[in-house]
Amino acid sequence: MTSPDIPNGNPISQWLTSIRDYFRFVGNRRLDGSARVIPDTGKTVPFLVFFMGGVALLVAFADPELLEWVRAGEAQTEGIFAATTDLGKSNWILMLSGAVMIVMSFFRADRFRGKRYVIWHRIFLNFYFVFTTVAFSGLLALFFKNAIGRARPPFVEGVGVWQSIPFGDNFEFASFPSGHSTTAGAMTIALMLLFPRFRLFFILAGLWIAISRMVIGVHFPSDVFGGFAFGAMFTWIYARSFACKRLLFSFVGNDGLMLRGEHARTKLAKASSL
Repeated sequence: MTSPDIPNGNPISQWLTSIRDYFRFVGNRRLDGSARVIPDTGKTVPFLVFFMGGVALLVAFADPELLEWVRAGEAQTEGIFAATTDLGKSNWILMLSGAVMIVMSFFRADRFRGKRYVIWHRIFLNFYFVFTTVAFSGLLALFFKNAIGRARPPFVEGVGVWQSIPFGDNFEFASFPSGHSTTAGAMTIALMLLFPRFRLFFILAGLWIAISRMVIGVHFPSDVFGGFAFGAMFTWIYARSFACKRLLFSFVGNDGLMLRGEHARTKLAKASSL
């Protein structure tokens, strides 16, 4: 006997179908053509110059200082930086956001109506955005770490600060970019976009986590800068892909981004204050 609430009497089949239907709905959204996912070269080239120039300057001037600091035994392997550095690990973020999405998927959106449906949709998309931006940026960072194969500070021999074994696939030669800093940069931008009122706190927290990788002596300044900048830029571009599908974010002003609904409330508040 089949249940009237479950097609074919198979709850697993219904669950998988509901997930497929939801992402089909997301994929078929009408696109917003007012801006592009990747901005024109006038905006991307300055960032690339800043990124490459920053890495080069840090390799030349800051990395040698940190190497000497680590060799002198000054790295703080205990204390507040060591205690908080693992907040930059992606696994706990992925497990938490993934668990929330799985739980929410059992309470299908079509069970709700009106305002409750909008709330379900927004919460699910929030966690989906966080999960995927951390996962995708982390996987890319992992690829670059392995492809570049830069030695971490404790394993550098001789006087040069840039020593590498490309595709060495081991911890000792996986320094650039810093994975923790990539996650910190990605989460900083993601949370700033989702909760703009608390952006200062998120910036400070993200920088703290990134800097902790240098303080405990496992990454060079250029690794941290490269990872944080990469994670931040990836998330910003990824959020623009959501805005193109009119999900979570909207394009505003000169290629800016804002949480959907926030722009309208801001305009209304300004109008009412006149």
